[in-house]
Amino acid sequence: MRNIRSVGAVLLAVVVSGGVSVPAHAAAGHHNWDPAKTAVDPGGLIEVCNHSGYLFNVYADGPTARKDDLAGSFDECTHWSPVRSGHYDIGFGLRSASVQDVIIQARFQRGGQTFYKLFNREGVVAGNVGPGSATRVDLFIPQG
Repeated sequence: MRNIRSVGAVLLAVVVSGGVSVPAHAAAGHHNWDPAKTAVDPGGLIEVCNHSGYLFNVYADGPTARKDDLAGSFDECTHWSPVRSGHYDIGFGLRSASVQDVIIQARFQRGGQTFYKLFNREGVVAGNVGPGSATRVDLFIPQG
């Protein structure tokens, strides 16, 4: 019992002396206050650009979801801004069926490096969007 009395006396002394601080809006009855929610995420930008004459459906799946079609005009780009910061899967695929095998080349940057990946008719590139940053994927159809 002695330990319980000691702890109780210390807690009483802290409360009486005002040693415990409570945010004003929490003390006013707002019990759902979450300090993480008070920070504002300025978001970032995701661009997917079509550098071919083909039609693409494109999407971004992450903390913010977006979709669009790139209707085949050369150098058409999405401009998804703002999107919340976080990890995204950026997907793309041909809008219409093709009897030919169509190879799609995706160019993207990660950590200051430029990468190229080849896909057959559709693909997904994973990436992160940070506050105030831009993520870009360029789609090409290599001619060979």
